[in-house]
Amino acid sequence: MATHAEPGTAAPASDWSPYPTDYTSWKVMAWMGPVFLLAFFCLWGLLARNISPFPAWAEPQAVWDHYKNLRLPIMIGMSVCLTLTACYMVWSVAVSRVMERIEGAGGLWSKMEMLGGTITCAPIMTACAIWLTAAHEIDNITPGMAHTLYWFGWLLIDLAYFVTSWQIAGASIVFMRDKREKKLVPNIVGWWGWITILSFFVVSAIPFVYTGPLAFNGVISFWIAFFTWFFWIPGLSYFIIKAIPRLQAEDAAAGRTNDS
Repeated sequence: MATHAEPGTAAPASDWSPYPTDYTSWKVMAWMGPVFLLAFFCLWGLLARNISPFPAWAEPQAVWDHYKNLRLPIMIGMSVCLTLTACYMVWSVAVSRVMERIEGAGGLWSKMEMLGGTITCAPIMTACAIWLTAAHEIDNITPGMAHTLYWFGWLLIDLAYFVTSWQIAGASIVFMRDKREKKLVPNIVGWWGWITILSFFVVSAIPFVYTGPLAFNGVISFWIAFFTWFFWIPGLSYFIIKAIPRLQAEDAAAGRTNDS
């Protein structure tokens, strides 16, 4: 008969053997969250001038001029971000692995977090490819097409928020259920995750508004919804990185040191 650990305690060796735990790779993967965020903030946000975004109300000719004048920085920012967004997927795998040490191997919420983080990459990468195409082909497209591509990218990157919401919900639920005296991830990170999820819902309005706080460049839809997520990633990353040596120590104390 299989033996199961109480919630929040270290699982027995039989639950993890014969699979080795490569703590070094685990730590490297956990750092990919900050790598993604730094690249995205600097390249997508600052270099490509998406912080703050070109206005939703801009006329087609103004959008065309924007891409023409910033063609090279947009191409650099979008092409590198398109590639490095994969770091978010890698980070999500590391988070899921820590979650399994609370939820148990094969837990549904840890799988939800990993799938949510992986699928989140798809709209981000596709939006970057759309904006990269607009910059690359700016001399071959009309102002109307530039305007269409610009909106296409924003509609995709914003309205795919519910996939990321499920990722955040999975992480928040599991880490808030941790029964350790000192949780691997404190509740404040989980509560911030729920705030992030709530903030995402407002972006559902962006297809219908061009000005004001609910436009994709507005105070609520951009400066609040985007930045709650921007703060959630490093907040969770900090505690995931700290959790790995704690789990390694738990394994060593329980005689599970079959690291590779």
